[in-house]
Amino acid sequence: MTDFERALEGRYRIERELGRGGMGAVYLARDLTLDRSVALKVLPPEFARNSSLRERFLRETRTAASFSHPNIVPVHSVEEHDGVLAFSMGFVEGESLAERVKRQGALDPRTVAKLLTDVAYALAYAHGRGVVHRDIKPDNIMIERATGRALLMDFGISRPITASVETAGLTRVGEVVGTPEFMSPEQATGDNVDGRSDLYSLGLVALFALMARPVITGDSTQQIIVKQLTETIPPSRSLRPDIPAALADAIDVCVRKDPSERFANAESLVEALDRAQLASPEIPLAIRLFAQEAGTLGLILTFFIIISWLMWRMSVETEAAFDALLPVIVLFGVAMTRVMQTNAEARRLAMAGFSVPDVVKGMQGVVDEREAVRAQVRPNVEVQGRRRRTVRMALVMLLMSVVLFYGALASRVQLGPRQFRIGFGGTTMAITSLILLGVSLVLLIRSPFRMPVGERLFRRIWLGAFGRWFLRRAARRLRPSSTASSGTTGPSLIAPAVSGTNGGGEKTSLHDLDRRVRELEQWRRSHSGSA
Repeated sequence: MTDFERALEGRYRIERELGRGGMGAVYLARDLTLDRSVALKVLPPEFARNSSLRERFLRETRTAASFSHPNIVPVHSVEEHDGVLAFSMGFVEGESLAERVKRQGALDPRTVAKLLTDVAYALAYAHGRGVVHRDIKPDNIMIERATGRALLMDFGISRPITASVETAGLTRVGEVVGTPEFMSPEQATGDNVDGRSDLYSLGLVALFALMARPVITGDSTQQIIVKQLTETIPPSRSLRPDIPAALADAIDVCVRKDPSERFANAESLVEALDRAQLASPEIPLAIRLFAQEAGTLGLILTFFIIISWLMWRMSVETEAAFDALLPVIVLFGVAMTRVMQTNAEARRLAMAGFSVPDVVKGMQGVVDEREAVRAQVRPNVEVQGRRRRTVRMALVMLLMSVVLFYGALASRVQLGPRQFRIGFGGTTMAITSLILLGVSLVLLIRSPFRMPVGERLFRRIWLGAFGRWFLRRAARRLRPSSTASSGTTGPSLIAPAVSGTNGGGEKTSLHDLDRRVRELEQWRRSHSGSA
């Protein structure tokens, strides 16, 4: 047991190391008091021994612990025991942006636009409370696996925007901190920084995600800092021509050397991205679930048609016609049950207020997401290598299948016309041959770079005339609920189920609630600033 594990014994149980860097190591731990998983960051011993740095860290981490925002990893507590300094924060089931790029390569522009928006929302929240992060980098941006949401973490070197460089003590010690490849010019020189410094770093992070490498590099920290001070960042579209102009313009504004030429605040960046409509529209969970149900139904119906045709042909050629049709009868019952279930799901969508164009557009968004994932992995060298190895393995299995099949045929003993007897060894070879044949065909047909057969069927069936007819038929004689969405553009795809009434019984939409929350937040800021 290590020193820090002994110091935290009884409070946390260390499970495994998640990462390590210059500011300490991060561990997955179990909070024994609250029985939950947390990410525990343990600071280096020299950090904990320096009284000025320790006081500064404790003060600023307490500030970060007061944050509550969906795009900020929450800080739960600060631990200081027997010379060990650590803090626990929410454990995000996912990976950092640095890990995503290392695993997957350069990200597509729409994904980067969504990431930019998420982090900009987090920065707007922090800046509104007078705190600048000062270490925006790919390692400090987590991507939640289940939702794709980006969360900003590690405010450990943040500081109040109003703090002066000349202030002695806490703000003076270790003033030039951060990651050189993503550090703003004013931060590199130790000048006063505000929210625009974080925006510069965020612009460089966006370019990193689009290029899969830092834009500014050097052989030493000093060389990188000199480049940050003197070297103009090339236009984004000169680095990657397929970046949409609006996204390129937003990034180019963020990475201007003069802070006065950048966006005035993070809200302005969000507004620029929203106006450009770069981020993919949110697809309600109800439509995602219906798309999954509809895709399964399409495969079942296709399988039913194929089996029915084969059984019919068999019944024509044999005398046992009824016996051959028994599997078709069973499959018919299964298919009709799934049709009724899918129809019920479509009716529920209509009752919730989703129009036919809403549902079709949402399903189109689902398949577009899948295609975007394929487009993202196609240039990935690592994925290409794995695919080549898979194809080679599948071809070997196919060859083995053929050899075993002919071996099984050769082991047969003929008893009469069209009558053969096959022993245990031959039967084993035949079964193994068929298994290898099935596995090899799936491995050869199913490629991460090509659209699978099921998705092709989904596009033809549900995004075409049949899908619209099915949805219209399911919605017949139904009155949409009062939560109905009112259009087919991006905002209308936000789930309409969240609604309520105000004090007078008047209906309140999701957008009204969001607007009122923003107004309340602005009022709270103005009054807290004047207090």
